[in-house]
Amino acid sequence: MEFSHTVVKDTIRIDKIIDPREMVVIPEAIEEFPVTELGPYVLAESEAIELWLPSRLKKIGAYGFYNCEKLERIHISSRTTDLGAGLFAGASHVGFLDIMVFEGEKSNLKELLSELRQTLRVKLHLCEETGNGRYVKKAEARLIFPEYYEESVENTPARILYIETHGCGHRYRYCFAGTRFQYEGYDALFPHIMVQEKEELVTELALGRLKYPWGLSEKHKEMYEKYVREHWEIAGQLMIEADLQGERGNRNVEAGGIVWLAEKLLGRTSANGESLLPYARIQKLIQMAGHAGDTEAVSRLMDFWHHNQGEKKRRRFEL
Repeated sequence: MEFSHTVVKDTIRIDKIIDPREMVVIPEAIEEFPVTELGPYVLAESEAIELWLPSRLKKIGAYGFYNCEKLERIHISSRTTDLGAGLFAGASHVGFLDIMVFEGEKSNLKELLSELRQTLRVKLHLCEETGNGRYVKKAEARLIFPEYYEESVENTPARILYIETHGCGHRYRYCFAGTRFQYEGYDALFPHIMVQEKEELVTELALGRLKYPWGLSEKHKEMYEKYVREHWEIAGQLMIEADLQGERGNRNVEAGGIVWLAEKLLGRTSANGESLLPYARIQKLIQMAGHAGDTEAVSRLMDFWHHNQGEKKRRRFEL
């Protein structure tokens, strides 16, 4: 994979990515100059599936990803704020955005969401610069923005054409004050997605907010926890799928979360701190994992249960 580029005032503009692979990683610098711009049609008509953009990139030219029909995942910095017209034209399978956000700076999240109306899973990483172009990640949020679409409907007798919006995704894309994302407003929309979207997507959204709670208030934390407890089998299935899919997973939950689910969300706690997770519930999770072939989840759940029982016996002995 090669990059046709131009030096512009001690920075690099990549004009064309030659023979791009399924995973395209654009370097931070070329010839010791930072890559700050991608030209028009830079990746157009390619077979790329995953794209990693440099942290100092500021601009992407018009139709940069035109007809990238296989493109699914984009890793980008919030500092890439100059997005060209028709950037995602013909790239309707983009479903994952991984964004580095620098606090106090203008973000591109609002503009990206307005360009992509399909269901989007978004990872937001709050970053802090440490000098020399380096940064550290301080917090993380995982969000889901549901799909929505608009339909033109004609009132023939009145000769009036009006637009109908379907899906609650447009509501979620309005959770901004300027370019600053409003977590409180996002979480407050949960009742809408509960009645308009599938149980699996709603549960996944709740799990993502609980596991990565940047900006999550106590009130909304309790709301999400209540929902997950009521839909615990779906939650367990999502965790098992994440184990089996690994890095190839297409959801906002990651491998290894089944014990976190059991310990933090599915059980209750007694006055003296004992877990009151019902035996039947933990057995059901073990059966689900075993049936799916997730032997690691089976082992973790059994270890968790035996440890939990051991703690109960120890506390009774102490009392």
